[in-house]
Amino acid sequence: MLVGRDMAAYEQLDAVARQRWAATRVFARVSPQQKLDLIRVLQDAGEVVGMTGDGVNDAPALKQADIGIAMGLRGTQVAQEVADMVLQDDAFPSIVLAIRQGRTIFENIRKFVMYLLSCNLSELLVIGAASVMNLHFQLVPLQILFINLVTDVLPALALGVTPGSVTIMQQRPRPTAEALLTRPHWQRLLVYAGIIGLTSLGAVLISHFVLHEGEQWNPALCNNILFLALVLGQLAHVFNLGTPGLSLARNEVVRNPYAWYATGLCLLLVLGVYSFPLTRQALDLYPLSGWDGLLAGSAGLLVLVLGQLYHYWFFPAVAGLADPPALPPAPPWPATGP
Repeated sequence: MLVGRDMAAYEQLDAVARQRWAATRVFARVSPQQKLDLIRVLQDAGEVVGMTGDGVNDAPALKQADIGIAMGLRGTQVAQEVADMVLQDDAFPSIVLAIRQGRTIFENIRKFVMYLLSCNLSELLVIGAASVMNLHFQLVPLQILFINLVTDVLPALALGVTPGSVTIMQQRPRPTAEALLTRPHWQRLLVYAGIIGLTSLGAVLISHFVLHEGEQWNPALCNNILFLALVLGQLAHVFNLGTPGLSLARNEVVRNPYAWYATGLCLLLVLGVYSFPLTRQALDLYPLSGWDGLLAGSAGLLVLVLGQLYHYWFFPAVAGLADPPALPPAPPWPATGP
């Protein structure tokens, strides 16, 4: 513990004193200037500082802190005006709730972006592979438009209201300069896109070389299997966007009812497209045989299975979880009293 009378001015602090301040947990009888000095010392050490206060003398420190938090009930008008956040109920647990909500919103935005990018990259992979390999099938423009506007948008919106992960408050704070998608997220995104694209193409090849062995290429059949496998794979992929390292049963996306509603609605829309001759003709579709339909459905389910296996192998523990960093040992400090 440090007492205000033992604290030197900010300009007079040396490296040892700064380390001592950073390692001290309790400060007693400090002046408004010393509160401001303490925040500066912590910020100089690279810390993100939050400051709570309610009085006029707290205003300079509230303004200097990265996050100034004023009391809404007993706080002065000056403190509330300079603060970044005002606690309407003056309850410290509300700060924890706000942090959890902020982390959840940020993660949901990240899920939304990763889902759309991985789905669109999988479509580019399929189209590019079919063109480069000069395959006898390809997605038509209206099918791509249908996938992007119908089967991608609704699940992506559902990801935006996903409840927070059970481990979200155990994760380390993010660096203030961290991008929305870091290098590990781009790596995951590319793996997801590869899984969706390869399983869809694999369904077409298995249909031709196994189910229809010896027959000539049927571009219309291949196109329909590719379309359906891609749609079902992207819908199943929604549940891969949970926190890596958590089992599917603890996945926050699985616990999101809106993800199930969106997936079910998309499946109904796909079924409706196949049910009406006008929409089938517009999208160049026709009902598949039982085995071909089962193959396309299995390819979609395989996206979920491979995604979970990828999490299991490469994320055995939840990414980002760690105990709070240990404080550095306090340097020797001369005794100032009995």
